[in-house]
Amino acid sequence: MDSLPLILQEEILLRLDPKSFVMMRCTNKSMEHITKDPSFKSLYWSRKGSSLLHIGVHGSKLACFHPVGDVRPFCSEGPSECICFILGYCSGLILIYIDGCFCVANPLTEKYQFLDYRYMQSKKSIGFAVDQIDKATQRFKIVCITELAGPNRGETMYGFHVSAGNSWKISKTMITCHSSDLRRDMKPVYFQGGLYWLRSDGSIITFNPETEKARLNPTKFDQQVGAKLLLGAGDNSLTLISATEEMVYLYALENIFTDPKWILTRRIKNEPVHQRMLSCWYVEGFDGRHVLVRAKDKIEDVIYGYDLRANTWEVVGVVPGWSDAGLDLYQFKPSWSSVIGLQDQNNGGSMLSFFTKFRSQRRVSVECIMELIHVHFRI
Repeated sequence: MDSLPLILQEEILLRLDPKSFVMMRCTNKSMEHITKDPSFKSLYWSRKGSSLLHIGVHGSKLACFHPVGDVRPFCSEGPSECICFILGYCSGLILIYIDGCFCVANPLTEKYQFLDYRYMQSKKSIGFAVDQIDKATQRFKIVCITELAGPNRGETMYGFHVSAGNSWKISKTMITCHSSDLRRDMKPVYFQGGLYWLRSDGSIITFNPETEKARLNPTKFDQQVGAKLLLGAGDNSLTLISATEEMVYLYALENIFTDPKWILTRRIKNEPVHQRMLSCWYVEGFDGRHVLVRAKDKIEDVIYGYDLRANTWEVVGVVPGWSDAGLDLYQFKPSWSSVIGLQDQNNGGSMLSFFTKFRSQRRVSVECIMELIHVHFRI
């Protein structure tokens, strides 16, 4: 294999399953060099689809993780008594809330950073943005949108608090517009440099964490009776998923800053739900390639994924029977990039040594979640 061009060697490695990938590493130094390169490992896992990370919507002492291709749930373990919330995922980083603090963590590099908790009206008000500065470096920002009564009746004022890790600041940007609630059942989405919050009337609040410019995009869509909605990011456009018991519809947002319109791009038969006796079902996620639907009957709670390229449904996870009915679920892909501000796990311990014993449980909980993910990507 050494006689093959490097590009061909890499393409062969990218097609291997994880077990074979590790075996190839042991064949010679050339293979070891290729397979241990962080950029190559990131590319390898990006082609394997998304793993699933989830936790109870009301917080939990345990988080669950389904590695790519494994429907079994692996659960975090540890002595912590703290209730954790996972508030966001973006580009390999997870945003955790625990005991009055935000924490940003990269499970692959086992680095994390605690931030003061101040501005959060609700979990859905928090936006999490991660940008790639160069091939090896990322940076993150957390944005909290706030709502206040506007100067006139029927108006709402939106403000923004921003943190890049060191401190919070109040953005000078504000939007005043007609009142409509933010969709509390829907996470904000980060896509191509902007954070997007969907409102009940179909309009979208957009905020650019870099320029701190914001605007209201007056989009509208015809929601079918009983349809369940999810806002997500496709490969090239913001995507709205509208699902009924019979069909799943995908809409792409075109001309967002000039004449925004939702264009129907895909119709999918909702096989996990159609003609089944279910106690409940949910649309849980979309990563540009896979639509996730969770279907719960009297026997089991199963997460199904529809692959847009293969045009097939398959089981991608089974939720533990003791899990809460409500889940915050994220489609996780690893990143080996260094992140500005994050500390090594060991350094984090010394940095937090002045905390009380109770507060040290924050660190234990975060490390348990990171280890839950990290152990499955040690190839």
